[in-house]
Parts: sequence; structure tokens; C-alpha cells
Amino acid sequence: MTLRFLIPVLLSAVSALAQKTDTAEISQEHGFPWIAHSSIDVFYLNSPAVTGQPYPYQASLYQGFTIQSLTFAWFHIGLRSRETQAPGFSQPYREPLALKLQASAEVLRDYLFVSFGGNIPIFGDTIALADSLALYQAMNGYSPMPFSSFLSPRALQAAVFGRYAWTNWTLIGGFGYSRPALFRLIKDKAFFPASYFDFSGRAIYQARAARHRWDAKASIYGDEGNDIRIPAHNEGDLYQFRYEYLKSLRRVAWQTGLGAAIKLPDANRRLKLKSDLEAPDTDDNLQRAYLEMSVAWAPDPDILWRLHVAPRAIFSWNGTAVGHETEAGLTMGLRIWEYHRIRVAGTMLYGQVDNQTYTGFGIRGEFAFRHLGFQDIDDGAEGEGE
Repeated sequence: MTLRFLIPVLLSAVSALAQKTDTAEISQEHGFPWIAHSSIDVFYLNSPAVTGQPYPYQASLYQGFTIQSLTFAWFHIGLRSRETQAPGFSQPYREPLALKLQASAEVLRDYLFVSFGGNIPIFGDTIALADSLALYQAMNGYSPMPFSSFLSPRALQAAVFGRYAWTNWTLIGGFGYSRPALFRLIKDKAFFPASYFDFSGRAIYQARAARHRWDAKASIYGDEGNDIRIPAHNEGDLYQFRYEYLKSLRRVAWQTGLGAAIKLPDANRRLKLKSDLEAPDTDDNLQRAYLEMSVAWAPDPDILWRLHVAPRAIFSWNGTAVGHETEAGLTMGLRIWEYHRIRVAGTMLYGQVDNQTYTGFGIRGEFAFRHLGFQDIDDGAEGEGE
């Protein structure tokens, strides 16, 4: 489930530009600028209950370190540890340690950037064969969990992105490629997840009274294959769109927006085993349309409060699935010792899909220790990706 409209390539670009703007002039005098980022996420789903199984939950820890070794290059290393009891799982899935590596460089000053990295699971868990249906539903159907992509398969990722600004307009766009390696989630049932391209774009228009922002993203998937790379399935492509209107007045800012996530038909993505896939009767891909509303209040330059509400409609084109969900949250951000940041956020989720009611609660805490300062207090981009 996509709780936020994520464009990882653009977030990397914006983060890199922010770092350069804040630190380029003084880094030569005071050494390399860097940031150490720690975060914890906990989410608990109070319903629905399954007899004999614990309530679904998620817990995740992330520790990242980013350094700008030169004025035109950035390096990031991160370690993630998490545990997920997805709905329908007979036991929790544990990922004790996964390594995230990323390097970014500026090819043309202020215009063109490249990025290269990947995920390397150090210790990974497996799931029971009986949990493969629940895994499919969590990854591709409706899932009330905030991070349904809780797996980190070994993968290489490369991206190119650019930025161009003139008068009141700013354009940011690029594309990325991800190639996963052999994935051994079930014992003796390995497979290759589909490689894919991400094409992303953002346009910002700064008017006299407010700011307008348009986002678009297309994810084009290749073939999933079995353990000897025989194509087994072609997943439907994903298209996402969003428009936001942002306005600020002294210490108060507010924004509204709307968007959609459209998934084209496929053959119902299944975990590829060594036997042939059976032809499905229906297509279970879900579509989403949503609104976004938020109000931010900064009573002091070092304090930021933000309240957000995001109602969402969920449906399938053939009418077999229909429902809704609403996410609401309150965030407090603090700037301490001039450069460093603390942020604490609480969220609630309420939804009804296929005659099931879901209620969830989540907490997120972040601490960023910065040398020379990197981003604004309200910047939510973690830059870690998946």
C-alpha cells in the first residue's frame, strides 16, 4: 500500500541539491559535511483478528550515514532491521540486517545527476509455503500495513535525474532501473523478481499567492522468472499522478491535493515455484484515488507542527473489490543545537475493504545529527529507498 506518493529518484535529487546549497561554500573550510540519521517505526493493526494468530504489526529500525566527500559527490550507507507480522502470516517475517548503499554525483553543475546503489540482505528470514498466498495479498492486493514492501531482495539500482529552473518554474525529472537478484524467500523455491524502470517527473510553479506542484511516475515491469530465469509472469505497469496546492501565511502553511495510482491488468502475480503457474480467473489489481489535506504551524523557528488527513478510495475495475481508508496524523519537528533535527509522528488508520474493518495505530521517531546542516526542519525525505 502506498501511503505517500513516493518518487525516490526525485527525492534523491532534491536531497542532493539541498545538501549542496547548505554546505558547498563552507565545506572547504570545515571539512566534509555529513549527516547521521536514525529512525524507528512501529505500527499495530487492531483488527481484523484471525483465530490463533497474533494481531498484525510492524517494527523497523534504520541507521543511515551520508557524507559529501566532494562538492559534487555524495555517499550513503544504511542498515535496516525489521520484523513484520503481515495479515494471514502464520509467523512473523524477520529481516535482522539489510545493507543499503548509494552513491550520487553531479555530472553537470546544478542540472544533471546520477545515482548508483543497491540492497544487500546480510541476514534474511524465510516464510512457510502456506504463507505464500498471504504474501501475495500483502504485496499486491489490499494491505492495511503502511509498508507492504517489507522485503529487501538483493538488487542493483541506477538512476539519472536532472533539474532545470527558469522564472517561476522548476522542472525535475529522471529515470531509474532496478535489477533484483535471485530471491530465496521459501526454502528450495527460489525465483527472480521482475526488473523494472521508473520514470518520474515533477513540475513546480511558484505563483504570487501560492505554489502549484505536479508529480507523475510510471513503473514499467519486465518478466518475473523462475530459478533458471525462465519467464513466468509479466506484471501490470503502475502509473501514479498527484497535484498539490501549497500556500503559506506567516507562521501557518496549508496544502491540499489529489492523486491516483492506476495498476494495469496482469496475470495475478504469484510467487513463482518450480511448477507451472495456473491461469487465474480474475485480475486482483487494485486502484486508488485519494485526497490530501494538511496544515503546518511554526510558532517558533525551531518548532514545527503538522496535521494531515488523507482519505482514499480503493476499488478494482471489475467491481470485485471496493472500499475506503483514511489516514490521519500529527507530527512535531524540533531543531536543536542549530543544525540537528528531531521529529516524532503519530498516525491512525481506519478502513473498510471487502466487508472487513481495519483500525491501526503507528508511531515514528527520527533523529538527524548534522554537520553543517543539510535540510529544512520539515523535510521528510529519508533517502533510504527500498
